[in-house]
Amino acid sequence: MKILTIGDLCADLVVPIGELPLRPGKHQLANECMFVAGGTSNTIIVAARLGLETYAIGAVGDDWLGKMVLQQLRDENVSIQYVQSVTGASTTVSIELVDTNAQHVFVGALGKGTAVGLSTDQDTILAGVKAVFCTSYALADHSLFSSSSSLSILNYAYQCGIPTFFDLGPAAFTIDKDIIEQAIKASTVVLTTMDEICAWTGSSDKAQATNEILNLGAEIVVVKCGSAGCVIISSQDEIIIDGFEVSVRDTAGAGDAFAGAFIYGYLSKYSLAESGTIANATGAITVTRVGTGPYVPQRAEIFDLLESNGVTLGG
Repeated sequence: MKILTIGDLCADLVVPIGELPLRPGKHQLANECMFVAGGTSNTIIVAARLGLETYAIGAVGDDWLGKMVLQQLRDENVSIQYVQSVTGASTTVSIELVDTNAQHVFVGALGKGTAVGLSTDQDTILAGVKAVFCTSYALADHSLFSSSSSLSILNYAYQCGIPTFFDLGPAAFTIDKDIIEQAIKASTVVLTTMDEICAWTGSSDKAQATNEILNLGAEIVVVKCGSAGCVIISSQDEIIIDGFEVSVRDTAGAGDAFAGAFIYGYLSKYSLAESGTIANATGAITVTRVGTGPYVPQRAEIFDLLESNGVTLGG
């Protein structure tokens, strides 16, 4: 089963340190630092490791960071034939400082360069695709792969009857609300957190906030609740799925990994509850270690955790 992710690919610099917050004049040494693929790469690597045929469309700069991200995706058998390396551009990088108490802070440097659009027609890009994934970051004005191209692919996939998955994400608050509404209207499934959905809708009532998303056209809203698991809501049902108890080391990338696993479950014809359980397990393993990209869970780890917790899947 073939899935496509849309939008710029970014790099993460992960630096484990002793403690946060940082204080002026109090210097800290890190025992290691990791340059890894981040963001949507976490989603697509999880999907690939779970056995899906994975394709990315988007852009990176033609700098060493962009080359590193593309190589890590190649190593995971992710097709990058539709990813453009933009001449003279820089790749977006997110610097994560994470301390021994699993607290973290991000400092980002957006990629800079001339935006590019589609280099291949959409029918070719979507041939055989069974699911499309997009985040709000792909719809930002600063994207190297133009936000209009990302939204166009999402809309066209939805019109073609391909299941579409949209992660609301923090970037949604910096983007014109009309653009986000267009993305939600073109989404089969919207993934979010309760804080995000309440803040974006402007409603403190959780049911009202969720209904606003459903009324825009989404069939399913998946609310990621961290260690508490997730809640899956449709017009017919609300499913509460408990999380897994693990020792938390670093929560970065957990939501991205969750999304990749949920899409896998959805396409594999697991029930929504089972898909949420697989996604919860994937997110739980992700937070037990430092690092994103190549450090996201392997398939065997995910199903081992499910089995050790007595979870039986139908499929």
